[in-house]
Amino acid sequence: MSTADSYPSQYIDCTCTICERFAPTAFRALLPNGKPTVAFVQKKEAHLLDIIQPGDKVLCTVCPADFERARIRSMA
Repeated sequence: MSTADSYPSQYIDCTCTICERFAPTAFRALLPNGKPTVAFVQKKEAHLLDIIQPGDKVLCTVCPADFERARIRSMA
């Protein structure tokens, strides 16, 4: 069995809680298991930058190899 066959999906979708904004497009967030991550907003989702506040829940995509970075897809 190859490595690609052992994962059901290349990425993991989850709901994160925003803690704070520390850069124009980056937030500190908590994963569902309580671990911290850095969540980024992509250019195509730039409208979210004006909406997201600390305490908000957002839908994120995380690579299984690196849980320290997440991509914000939308509000939860």
